[in-house]
Amino acid sequence: MPIRPENRARYPKDWPAISASIRERAGNRCEFCGVPNAELGGRSRAGKWYKASPKGESGLGLEWPKPGEEWWCAGYDLGRLRIIRIVLTVAHLDHTPENCEPGNLKALCQRCHLTYDAKHHAQNARITRHEKLGQGDLLGRAGALP
Repeated sequence: MPIRPENRARYPKDWPAISASIRERAGNRCEFCGVPNAELGGRSRAGKWYKASPKGESGLGLEWPKPGEEWWCAGYDLGRLRIIRIVLTVAHLDHTPENCEPGNLKALCQRCHLTYDAKHHAQNARITRHEKLGQGDLLGRAGALP
C-alpha cells in the first residue's frame, strides 16, 4: 500500500531495503494466502485465487488479459473473473510504521493486507468523522470517542 505523505517521516530512510528483504523472506508470496507477487488472475467471491488463462498467441508470444478485464481463469468453472495483478505489500502487524522489527512485518497481497487492516481502518475512519464534527470529550481531547 502506498505510504501517505503525512506518514512518510514515520518510516525509516532504509524502508525500501527493509520491505524488499521482507518480500524476499516470504519467497515473493503473500504470507497469508500464498499468492505470488505480480501474478495475473482473479478471486472468486469466497476469495480463492485463480491464475489467469492466456487469451491466445500473438506474433510475440502469449497474449494475457489486462487488469480490469473479465477473463477466464484456470480451474474456475463458473464463468469469468475480474483480472487483477497481485502487488505484494509489507504490513506492520501493530500498525506502527516506526516498528520495523522483522517479527512485526509480513509480506501481504492487497486483499490480505486490507482484510488484516480492516478494523484499524474502521476505527481511524470513526475518529476522523468524529473530529470533523468538531466534537471532543468532556475533558477537551479532540477525537475522544464516547
